[in-house]
Amino acid sequence: MKRITRRTTKGQIMLIMLLFVVPLLAMLLLYNVYMLRVLNKKITLNNENTIYLYETLLEQDINSAQYYLSNSLANDRNFLRWNYQLDTLETYMCGQNIIETYEDYLNTHKNTIGALFAYSEKYDMFRISYNKEKTYRYEQKTAIKNYLYKIMKENKIGSGWSVYNIDGKKYVMLILKNGTTYAGTFIDFDLVIKPQDKQGSGDIDFLMYASMEGEPLIYQNYLEDNHIEIRQTKKGYYITGSKNNFMVVQRPLVSAGINQLYITHYQGILNYMDVSQIILLTMSCLITLSLPFVYLILRRTYFVPLNRLITTMESIKEGNMEAKMSENYQIDEFLQVSKTFNEMIEQIKWMRIAAYEKEMETKNAQMQYLQIQIRPHFFLNCLKNFYALAEQKKFQEIQDMIIVLSDYLRRMFRNNSVLISVSDEMENVRNYILLQQMSLSNPPSCNIDIDTSLMDFQIPPLSILTFVENSVKHGRQMDRNLIISVRISFIKDEQESFVCITILDNGSGFRDEVLEKINGAKGELDRENIGISNVKKRIELIYGERANIIFSRSNGSCIEIYLPYENKANEAKK
Repeated sequence: MKRITRRTTKGQIMLIMLLFVVPLLAMLLLYNVYMLRVLNKKITLNNENTIYLYETLLEQDINSAQYYLSNSLANDRNFLRWNYQLDTLETYMCGQNIIETYEDYLNTHKNTIGALFAYSEKYDMFRISYNKEKTYRYEQKTAIKNYLYKIMKENKIGSGWSVYNIDGKKYVMLILKNGTTYAGTFIDFDLVIKPQDKQGSGDIDFLMYASMEGEPLIYQNYLEDNHIEIRQTKKGYYITGSKNNFMVVQRPLVSAGINQLYITHYQGILNYMDVSQIILLTMSCLITLSLPFVYLILRRTYFVPLNRLITTMESIKEGNMEAKMSENYQIDEFLQVSKTFNEMIEQIKWMRIAAYEKEMETKNAQMQYLQIQIRPHFFLNCLKNFYALAEQKKFQEIQDMIIVLSDYLRRMFRNNSVLISVSDEMENVRNYILLQQMSLSNPPSCNIDIDTSLMDFQIPPLSILTFVENSVKHGRQMDRNLIISVRISFIKDEQESFVCITILDNGSGFRDEVLEKINGAKGELDRENIGISNVKKRIELIYGERANIIFSRSNGSCIEIYLPYENKANEAKK
């Protein structure tokens, strides 16, 4: 069989909406995202071209300086002589000649290179020449000289172009070594030609440099003040800044081991869009924003009325037949459903009342029949007792017994109720025991222990007397007196409260086959156990599965009756 997929009305309406709205909205959003990417790529390409232009100039200066240093170490006579034994004057003159050649080079290469320096490990001689285009303070020169002298003397130099931090300022430096002789240079980014050098002050786009690990080499304070991050990205650009107001395009300069970043003020997508693109973006935003309002309208018009209808139906299902559906609806179909449903519930209520009354009549008839059925059992026993007394010519006892019996019968015939109070039932028990004590040579005795708060509790008539009669009939023994105990108490567990009625005797007790029969029987018992069957049927009719009777043997017969303390049957006692 094909399985039917079920959906709620709310889900179906939302699904239909989504089938139409989501594709349109997705198309508009995808178009806007595409346009954003195209515009950003266009800006990125322009910035990459700017980087490439200045990268070419920087790379030429770097390659030139690297070639010059390599050639000097390998071919310059002054560098080569430093590797051999010289006197003090010759050593000094070699260093002076190196400085003169450095100055000639720096006069023709005024950009990028901050200084050229040389060091002889053999003679512990350090020489440096600074670019005249950059005025270095005395403190700077001292810090640079001391730092370079230390790292070359201790041979703590990196391979290739490396970033060095000298007194808080970062330089990209190249140091080459041949034998015991060093030659080196560093890039001063203040000298490097940058596009911002030709622009005025203020918020401008600028080219800057960082290490491959993302450590800025210049403009560090500006980056920190504006919360501009330096990070790696596969897209070639990213948006950053405290207000996402900067676009960063980066390009590595592998030969120098640095990263070039062109940072522009990003004014948002709207500044780069034409009128038609702005209209499409506005439409997509309006559609997106309108969805919650559309949902609220649907909720008020359809979903809330549907929930009210369902809630009312569930309340009626749980037994609250007084629940009614609201008839205050704007939608005509909901109003018609509510009126029709309320009329149906009224008809069902009248039909339930009629069925309940008929059921109660049937139950009452059954109860009357069962009570009439059990009474002859007692009357026959009384007649047998009269016969026995007449045979013995105990006329006074017969007269006393007739008075007690008449009082007993008066109570029995006067009360045709479904339920009677515990006090009335126990009065019947006392009269019965008195009759037995008057008629039997070995009379029984009865001990009664009742919680005084339960004297008015309603129980089925003859429910205790029947078992007292059975004790007298089956439990008497020749060698000892029969003692019957009746105890009525109140017990309570975590869920419900019960009244426990216990009838005990010291007789022979139930036989095993009888216990198995009366404890497990659901239907009719044989005629020998008609009294037990009668009581079980009446309790089942009144209490259903909430009551229970347990039969056992404990030095005699033991019957335990558990009746619910709060029960509907007590409401119908008369």
